[in-house]
Amino acid sequence: MQVWVRNGYWLGCLCGLVIAALGCNRNPYQQNPYVAMGAGGVLQPTQQALMGANPMAHPAAPQVVDLQRRVQVLDETNRTLTTQVAQAQQQMQVARDRADLLAKQLQDTTGQLQQSLLAQRQTESQALGIQASMNKRGGAKLTANNSLPISTNAPQIPGARMVQDGDLIRIRIPADQLFGQGTAQLVSSGSYLLDQVATSISGQYGRHRVAVEGHTDTGALYGGAFSNPTQLAGAQAQAIIDQLVRRNNLPAQQLFVVAHGPNHPIGDNQTAAGRADNRRIEIVIYPETF
Repeated sequence: MQVWVRNGYWLGCLCGLVIAALGCNRNPYQQNPYVAMGAGGVLQPTQQALMGANPMAHPAAPQVVDLQRRVQVLDETNRTLTTQVAQAQQQMQVARDRADLLAKQLQDTTGQLQQSLLAQRQTESQALGIQASMNKRGGAKLTANNSLPISTNAPQIPGARMVQDGDLIRIRIPADQLFGQGTAQLVSSGSYLLDQVATSISGQYGRHRVAVEGHTDTGALYGGAFSNPTQLAGAQAQAIIDQLVRRNNLPAQQLFVVAHGPNHPIGDNQTAAGRADNRRIEIVIYPETF
């Protein structure tokens, strides 16, 4: 009996060894080759079990490769878009520079055109003045009094002075009473003064030729629209004629501009008082009629 038991014991051991050697898929205690014990006792897929000796052999490997390919495509697209944005910004800057250049050229051209028109007006007015002077010397038609004395009925104009100059009458007005210094913009008080001048001309000398002469001092012009005193003198004289015609209804053919600038001073340009005297408008009444 003891011998049988002993033999049975060894037989059982032998069977156990065979089973252990062959393995049993249903053994609940056998470790899953695809799961490894991680830190803290958490089961994790082992890299060897998932990937094997060749990483590409795992079913997830094509997905990883596809993701890598998409990332690369996105990176290349991003670089392309960045280059295109930089090029667009450069093109916009070039367009802005061209627009600024065109605007400056247009402004310069406009200024030159205005100066040309002003010079043309001055030339035409000076030609009329020369023609009137030549006609006077050549025996043009005059009024009964060739000397054209100041009429005793002419009303006094506050702020202006009437001066007899040979056969001419000059109504002398300080330019500072008519314009802001260095400008050709009439002030409100200046417009009222010119209303009285227009009344005197239309009442006493309605058929006589009238020149509006602009005079300046020799001082420099700062921050204005005129590059030299003669341009300023012509613009001021033209502004007066515009008012006399539009507001006071004097005939346009009766009036003409003469821009003397600083060429005929009546005061000392080295003193403030002398320069103020030189800045003046003279409305000159000729004996010739029209």
